[in-house]
Amino acid sequence: MKKNLSYYLLLLFCVSGLFVSCGDDDEKPTIGYSGKDVSGDAGIARDKETKKAVLSVTSDKAWELYAGTTAEDIDMNTPCLTGDGKGSFDLSVDATKRQLFLFKNSEGQALLAERLLPVNGYNFRDLGGIKNSEGKYVRWGKLFRTDEMNKLSDADLAYLASTGLKTVVDFRTATEKEGGLGGMLPAAPDKLPSTVKNPYDLEINAGNIFSDEIIGSISKGLSEEETAQIMVDAYIEMVSYDDYVAKYKEFFKYVQDESSLPLSYHCSAGKDRTGVATMLILSALGVDKETIMKDYMLSKNYIAGKYDTYLKFYPQIAPLVTVDEKYLNAAYNKIDEKYGSMTKFLTETLGVDIQKMKQLYLY
Repeated sequence: MKKNLSYYLLLLFCVSGLFVSCGDDDEKPTIGYSGKDVSGDAGIARDKETKKAVLSVTSDKAWELYAGTTAEDIDMNTPCLTGDGKGSFDLSVDATKRQLFLFKNSEGQALLAERLLPVNGYNFRDLGGIKNSEGKYVRWGKLFRTDEMNKLSDADLAYLASTGLKTVVDFRTATEKEGGLGGMLPAAPDKLPSTVKNPYDLEINAGNIFSDEIIGSISKGLSEEETAQIMVDAYIEMVSYDDYVAKYKEFFKYVQDESSLPLSYHCSAGKDRTGVATMLILSALGVDKETIMKDYMLSKNYIAGKYDTYLKFYPQIAPLVTVDEKYLNAAYNKIDEKYGSMTKFLTETLGVDIQKMKQLYLY
């Protein structure tokens, strides 16, 4: 059949790459991200009290910054700030509401928001912006990992409400929430923003630094090495004990329910039970182990100081109130040993639909 001129022109454009729709979906630009990965060239931070936003730039190149509430509604017509190189720059944006920014220079562009949210606590983090092995990025403002949420101020609650947070999953035990241990542990009920409609309790005792086993070890005067082994064992339990595995399986039902988003999940320090949950989420999203470990180890700095009062009297508990690569590696190794692989554990035991996860959470 004779082909007309338009057919050959269309074929030429497709071959030359001018029409990205002619290739696979993988060739289409990632929302908010293009060119070289410049996500490390800039960062957003907000003051915990004032919520004031500051942009830090580490590149010498000229740049532009755009703002919006989601990646899809960022106004690319007018930058909210421009600059010629590195430095720290105050942003004239609404301090009471969370926003998403697009940073752009001659090499590429990337989405930015504060990783550590400016609320009273130690470890309230957005999983957004983490890059997976396929070059995709975790969506900002969809999943938050945090420590206990009992010290949030009215300003914090208003700020969190601006994220649209709908669901909060609490891995803590009743004792952690209600207090106890002869007054050693004060009550710490969650304070939730008005937008939260789905608070869920999924108690996991492993990794609870106030569990009977750990408190008992303190009274026995165990060494730091022996106490660290308790943490290694706790991480193994979290991914092998039927009851705890069932809790993570239920957790993923909420994570995979789009109507539940945005969602936050937490324990007391946001490092152990929450750390394992994050490892599982990021693994399902195709993030490599090295990147997951780096995110996990951020808790070491973020919760520094949180347990100083206890450390003053019980210095041997130091391994309990921090993170260590050997803890998370113990969970990785147990998963491989018991289930065959991380993928099998996620899909066959926890009921995770990996393709659905990627559709929900990746740009």
